[in-house]
Formats: sequence, C-alpha cells, structure tokens
Amino acid sequence: MRGYALLYGRHPSEISIIDPSHAFLLALCDQGLRATEIAFIYGYTFGLSDEDAKSQVDLLLTRYRQYLTFAVRHNRSERFMPQKFLFPADTLCIESARVGKWPVPAGINITLTFSCNFNCSYCYQDRHQTTDRRWNFDKCRDLLDEAADWGIVFVGFTGGEPTLFDGWLELVERTLMLGMVPVLTSNGVVIGTDPNIPLRLQAAGMEEMTISLDVSSPLLHNRITQSRGHFPKVVDAIRFLRSAGIRVVVKSVLTPMTLPVVEDTIDFLVNLGVEEIGISYMEGGAIKSSANRARNVTQEDLVRIRERIERKQAQYSKICAIHSPRKADEKWNEREWHPCGGINMGMSIFPSGEVSVCDKMHGVEAFTYGNVFDSRLKAIWNGEAFAMLRERCANRKLIDQDCANCSKVDLCRTSCFVDSFNATGSYLGKNPSCGGPFF
Repeated sequence: MRGYALLYGRHPSEISIIDPSHAFLLALCDQGLRATEIAFIYGYTFGLSDEDAKSQVDLLLTRYRQYLTFAVRHNRSERFMPQKFLFPADTLCIESARVGKWPVPAGINITLTFSCNFNCSYCYQDRHQTTDRRWNFDKCRDLLDEAADWGIVFVGFTGGEPTLFDGWLELVERTLMLGMVPVLTSNGVVIGTDPNIPLRLQAAGMEEMTISLDVSSPLLHNRITQSRGHFPKVVDAIRFLRSAGIRVVVKSVLTPMTLPVVEDTIDFLVNLGVEEIGISYMEGGAIKSSANRARNVTQEDLVRIRERIERKQAQYSKICAIHSPRKADEKWNEREWHPCGGINMGMSIFPSGEVSVCDKMHGVEAFTYGNVFDSRLKAIWNGEAFAMLRERCANRKLIDQDCANCSKVDLCRTSCFVDSFNATGSYLGKNPSCGGPFF
C-alpha cells in the first residue's frame, strides 16, 4: 500500500506517521472482531501465512495499544476510518515526516478572539493584543475551507473565550461539515444561556467538548474568574451539552485557591454526569500573561493533592476518568517525552493574521513565520521563513548542549519553547521537564 496514514491520539506526542497497512489493521479493531479474526483478515489481505499474520498482528496491537484503549465507555462512532486520514505521499515524504517535517500539519489552531468575559489569574494568554480590522467571520470561514482542501484533520478554536466571537457556532458547524475535527474549550457562559446551542452542535456531529470549571462554589468561582454571577450558566452549559448527547470533559486548574476544595469539585462534577475530569497545575504562559505573575501550588501541595485525587479516582473509576496533575519534579524519560506539536504538526493563527508555532507566542517575532492576510496556509507551511525557523530550532550551535547531543532533537526541537523561556530565559533552552539527553 502506498502513501502514509495519520494516526492521532489526545496529545501531540500521540500523533504519528504510520504505514497504510497498519491503518488498515486499526480499522479492523473497531468492528467487534477477535484478535484471531483480525489476524485472518490481515493475513489474507496481504498474502501472509497464518503464523506470520498472527505474529505481525500481535506486534502491531502492542505498538498501537494506546490508541485502542477506551476510558469509561466505548465510543459508539467509528473510531478508525482510514479514508479520513490517509494521504498520498512518496518515500521521501514519509522519511521527512519521521524526523518532524510533515507534508501537511495535523491541525491548525485559530485564536478567534483575545477577548474574555473572565479574568482568571492563571490565564496563559496575553489578552491585551492587537486584532487586525480585517479579522472577521468570512476570513475564518475561508481558513477552514483552505484547511479542509489541504487535508487538515484537527481545528482548534481558542481565545480569549472563543464563544464571544461573532459566528463561532457556524464555524464549528462548518468544520464538521468539511470533515475535520473541531477542538473547543470554553468557559461555558455563552453555551449555558441557550439550550439550542448544544442541540445545533450535536446535529452537526460534535461528539465531545471541554468546559473549564475549577470549583463547585459560586462565590469561589466569582473570585477565581474575577467575574460575577456566571457560575449557574457554566453548570447549565454542562447540563445542556449532556442532554444533547455530547460528551463533556471538564478542565480544572489547580491553584492555591482551589486546592482545599478539589474533592468537593470532583464530587460535584461526577454528580453532573461529567465523564472525564482533567486536573492540572498552573502552567506558564505568554510573556505578559497573568499566569507568569500568579502564585502557584508547591511541590509539597502536589504530593498531597495527588494522594487525595487518587482516592477519588478509585471511588469513581467505573463512571468517570479523573486525571491527576503530573508530578512537577518528574522528568520525561526516553519513552515518554513531549515534542513541540506546533513546530512539527500544527499552526497557530491569531486575529492579527500572524502565524506562529504556539498560541502562547503571539508577537514573538522569532517564532512568527507568516500572515494569513498575505499568503495561503500551504504556502506559509512550505515557505522559507518556516524552513529557517525549523532549522534554527535544531541547530546544534544555537540550542542547549543537552538538546544538541540528544537523538530526539529533530523531532523534539527542544520541546515547549515557552516553558524553556520561562525557566531559562531562552526559547531554545532545555525544557525543565526533560530528563535527557537520550542516545
């Protein structure tokens, strides 16, 4: 089989280039077949002996097991549909992709607006930024059409608060209509004002949505968001989405203010019917973001809170997937490391029209490599500016020496530039979470 397949998971590190024959195997895994039946079909298709077919299938099922595990419940829709993620390519293209040069990004991220109706202390975005007067619904719609024609799989909508953008709902509907996967995280206020919004999303094909909610107390919610009276709307958003049949994931940020009430928040969300809760500690943000000035939890706090969350994980293991914040002092190892998804397989587009590697890096000139008001997406991706940026991020003379000596550097490109900058003062410094170099 010629070409290559795009295999995607929930994290950029889980997006891979694989052979189409492997994609064919994964497509069989969602049809209710036993391993022996899968091996028979796979062997018959590719002319393998029974022994070779069984050996290859066992090996591939082990390799791709992370993509075949379902948390809490089985998704009733087709999980693997090769016709949706197969792209033609030659051998050179495949080899380039294996070292991080993808012929087409897995996804684009569109910051619809810098505006937000909250003012959270942990926000990683600098919301006081410039929007081009030409930035509007029509431009965003054109970007979606370009992305679909090019073969993009994911479209992320962020902000600010993306639902404050005039026409956001129509953009999500169009994304689904064009066969792409929308990824949307919202504070829920707008969605919670109208039960018809989730119904429209469900009718368009939306299966999952993330809502941000950190506490179960209206008063504490007011303090965290520095707003007033929005808590009932956020709760209604969760209820409306669930009533419409849309799976709800809640993202909660751990701060000194939310630390004492984590268990109460988990209980509250589970009782609302939330099927997945991700609890993370406050991450570093853009240069002028609130997150870089806010007080974070200590490592001692993290140790204690992880123990408390683990008890809740056990309590609700059959009805809700609960994710603890990772250990702050835990270093990546050779098998679990996190490359920069933006520079390898994504594009971040801002209301200024600028294109960068990350939605935290608007206005950072060294990492801006195009503008959608001047060029089309494909031309920007294949342009000289992006090629030079990619080369610079793996230049052994410019990057941290540990990174320069690491076998992962062509894929990793020193990982998260913002985390490196916040820890070392250099965007090309070694990521503070990295346990490398790896040889």
